[in-house]
Amino acid sequence: MSDIFDPKSKVLANADRAIEFIETGNASPVLIEVDPSNACNHACSFCLSSYIHFDKYRGTETFSRALMPKDMLMKLCEDFVDMGVRAVNWTGGGEPTLNSHLKEAIEYCGSNDIKMGIFTNGTLLDKHDLFETMVENMTWVRVSVDSGTKETYDSVRVPKGGANWDRMVSNVTKLIEVNDSKNKKIDIGVGFVISPDTYHEIVDFAKFFRDFDLTYCQYKPEIIIREDGGQQRDIEFWQGKVQPLLDEAKEILGEKFEVNGYKLEDLAMDRKEFGRNYKKCLGSQISPCVGADGHVYVCTNHRGWKQYSYGCLYDNKSFKEIWNDIQTRQKVMNQIECVECFANCTKLCKPHESNKAMWDIYNSTEEERKKLLDRQEEIRQNIKHPDFI
Repeated sequence: MSDIFDPKSKVLANADRAIEFIETGNASPVLIEVDPSNACNHACSFCLSSYIHFDKYRGTETFSRALMPKDMLMKLCEDFVDMGVRAVNWTGGGEPTLNSHLKEAIEYCGSNDIKMGIFTNGTLLDKHDLFETMVENMTWVRVSVDSGTKETYDSVRVPKGGANWDRMVSNVTKLIEVNDSKNKKIDIGVGFVISPDTYHEIVDFAKFFRDFDLTYCQYKPEIIIREDGGQQRDIEFWQGKVQPLLDEAKEILGEKFEVNGYKLEDLAMDRKEFGRNYKKCLGSQISPCVGADGHVYVCTNHRGWKQYSYGCLYDNKSFKEIWNDIQTRQKVMNQIECVECFANCTKLCKPHESNKAMWDIYNSTEEERKKLLDRQEEIRQNIKHPDFI
């Protein structure tokens, strides 16, 4: 079974959709990132979406449309089923479980065989009684922790309204208990974003969660957004300070240890391109983002930026209609690829690794594509969570 966090292999596992888009200019998405909420009960120092909460957005639809309304959320799910979307990530924007309609959306997608995962801070699972719903319907749940002690948790995540360390730990424990009672139906993991504010607790995090019945404990690097200048941390930080602690954490966690390795590798490459060898953002065309503000964005790194929106659900358009407007989508992508040449794209963005695989397919021969399609089912069987690119 391949790396659970390997987007390149997962693109190959969905070669039919990748090739369909490359050859026709349109295909139903494999994965859609959905933000049920732009609001959050934490204020993390390293949040990739923090800019949508900046003062300059006050009074705009991105700020005011903080929670996706029920009718819009459910119509989205209906479109996903109709279009054959294979997987949904509930993410944000904000904290997805702040939207009280999320439970119904999860149950609807689950009953229609759409695979689902969720990124959550885990502090509201009890409020909306999501434990059974998640275990019965999700493929995986990842709880963002980013620390190994209560003190650092409070410092870097700045929880509000009782959404604190103790509540997170209690809810993770309860979710594991429910999952174990169902014969471990889903994968449950905890996440740690490595930044100058958190790296010193890489080992503490490993020690704290070592004995929890989790599938994995994932470490991944902080990525600096363009609103903060886009300049990534120095290589010495990753190799000199972080890597020795990751080595120690791996010894503690054993098979539970996971690291977003390709991003760490690219951070140590050319400081201008960070491994970006592709000329088109093809990965985004099989994994777009729907924001809580109703806009369908190129990807999660462009949420809130209307020039990178294909259209808005508030304009009496369905997701299906927006997605099938190929001319508008191409106009937006031309702006990114040809006019800006990725200048306004976050380095090591969400589609970065899938773009590499899509670029290889784009430059492949007809015979090579046929062979890839012939191998697709075999590839899928050897990849965990193949639709979560």
